[in-house]
Amino acid sequence: MKIPAEWVEKADFLLRDAERHLEEGVYWIVCFEAQQAAELYLKGLHLALTGLHPYTHDLVELLDSLKDLELVPPEDLYLYADALTPHYTMSRYPGRKPVTYNRGLAERCIKYAKEIIKWVKEEAAKVES
Repeated sequence: MKIPAEWVEKADFLLRDAERHLEEGVYWIVCFEAQQAAELYLKGLHLALTGLHPYTHDLVELLDSLKDLELVPPEDLYLYADALTPHYTMSRYPGRKPVTYNRGLAERCIKYAKEIIKWVKEEAAKVES
């Protein structure tokens, strides 16, 4: 099964951009881009399986909805999804933030997104076989 190419292309671009921004020290955008890359892959998997995707930015909800399609995300992905989800909004709005965007957080966000993406690719490959 192939995840729609446009979704993969955008997600991969965002992940590469996150890695570039990490080196530039723009940590808030790294976290946003990592969240978006994971979201696009999860929604792309939904599209490949059903032709539709849930309208949410909550990565935990997206993982949960895959259970309805008889996929079983590993428990650690729920921790990663829960950690990434707030960065969809929190990172983009100026003012008081409950987190400090720094290199360590940005590196974790990239790691978590990569783990989610790796699982999505593995699940898509299983269906292709």
